[in-house]
Amino acid sequence: MSEKQLFEQMKMWRNWTVEFLRTIPEDIVDHIPDGHTNNIRWNAGHLLVGWDHSMFPAVHQERQLSLSYHLMFPSGSKPDNWTEQPPTMEQIITLLEEQPLLIEQACSGHLNEPLKEPFLGMKTIGDMVIFHMNHESHHMGIIKSMKQTLLKEVSL
Repeated sequence: MSEKQLFEQMKMWRNWTVEFLRTIPEDIVDHIPDGHTNNIRWNAGHLLVGWDHSMFPAVHQERQLSLSYHLMFPSGSKPDNWTEQPPTMEQIITLLEEQPLLIEQACSGHLNEPLKEPFLGMKTIGDMVIFHMNHESHHMGIIKSMKQTLLKEVSL
């Protein structure tokens, strides 16, 4: 797959993410369905942080998100431990819309470069892009399931 095709796929997946997140009523984004430790807002913020945490440092650039995002949304975190007000869904969605272009600008021409340290078997920056697209797809499945569950609970 060419670099251009990979970035187009990244943007396509992200557009689907943003479009779906815009369909979720604000009044359910902070509810945690039974069997989950996080909510829809956390999952959306986690997508932002995952990309930001690994892609920009991989090309020797500063992360684009503020430290507060990295403290609220990393793997293993949960809303129960938040000590400050989280960003609004609109703020998260706006950053999700902007992020792919920033990643493409930062990583263009670098996809075949090795990572400083392999991560889960990935060895190149391009491998990380593919990982994050899959990671995003995984979390979107969770978000879609949460939305369905929460809307059913609201209508009961």
